[in-house]
Amino acid sequence: MEELINKSVMVNPLLTDDPIRMQGQVGLIDSIDLEKDEIMVKFPNNAIGAYSADALLCLQPKEMVLDTIKAKLVELDPKDVRILLDIYRLQNVGEPVAFEEAYRWAIAFENVANNSLVSLEDYLSLGLSDNIELQNSRGR
Repeated sequence: MEELINKSVMVNPLLTDDPIRMQGQVGLIDSIDLEKDEIMVKFPNNAIGAYSADALLCLQPKEMVLDTIKAKLVELDPKDVRILLDIYRLQNVGEPVAFEEAYRWAIAFENVANNSLVSLEDYLSLGLSDNIELQNSRGR
């Protein structure tokens, strides 16, 4: 789980019970205790909140976003394709401000969100990784 420390995540904007009121805000994972289902997220204002994995959203790995664009090019609206490409580009930048912009684009359009966001819970259960080389090397 160490690879998730400092991973950019967004508090689900639809979360109804958030004691520190950070719904829709982007922060970095500070620590993880999966046994307690407690993920500590640090925000730019230095606030730290405890969340369960299903309360946090993360961007799909950039390779998955690109694969989705390729697979659904004909069925996606051209505007959605352009936004997904922007999300891919912003993920390649790798800076916190770029990730925040990518999240803003993703949640602004439902079809884009469905093709670029996943809950942290699903991210973990699917064994996803932002480092595709690391993910592929595990099978060797």
